[in-house]
Amino acid sequence: MTHINGNFQTLSEEQHYLLKVIDEEYRKGMLILNSIDRSVSIYGGAKIPVGSYDYEMTKKIGAFFGKNGWCVITGGGPGAMTAALEGAKEVGGKTAAFRINLGDEPQIIPPDFDLVCTQFSTRKYLLRQSDVFVVIPGGWGTLDEMVELLNLIKTNKYPHKRVFLYNKKFWKGLIDWIEETVYEEYGLVTKESLSNYKLIDSVEEIAEALKDFN
Repeated sequence: MTHINGNFQTLSEEQHYLLKVIDEEYRKGMLILNSIDRSVSIYGGAKIPVGSYDYEMTKKIGAFFGKNGWCVITGGGPGAMTAALEGAKEVGGKTAAFRINLGDEPQIIPPDFDLVCTQFSTRKYLLRQSDVFVVIPGGWGTLDEMVELLNLIKTNKYPHKRVFLYNKKFWKGLIDWIEETVYEEYGLVTKESLSNYKLIDSVEEIAEALKDFN
């Protein structure tokens, strides 16, 4: 149990241990990020099949960033995460992975920089430090990362950075609901927040959007 005495807080041994673990994961992660010039975080589903259209497109996206001097960062798992790292590696690009210890996700493509996190909060924070973000189709984890990122940008708790949602067909139902129901019908989000993401279907659209990136 935590006791508060005046301005001081006494933590249990378990809480002290957890804080040390989190602090060490942040420290190691920031050392990796500080050694990288510019980076892109690519989120996406672990269940994207190898060789599928989305898998191959994710490889192309990873290759585009890799050959243009960006470090490609993912969660290090299978599916879209592996595809992005594979694409970057094939063109000699730098790669990094901030993995979460789930116990059932194999690491397929060894990155140049690798960190296994025990805490989702640490991993999510480190993945959010990139300069640009690409979100590939995925499940609950991917949706969680995307919505949290967009919410932080919307509330000005995070710098406004480019967020690309790849595969317009996949995202159409969700985006239509957000724009038509959540925004137009109920007025629960601002019009400005709807411009914090860009739907894309190709590497060329990313290249065009980033041509003025410094």
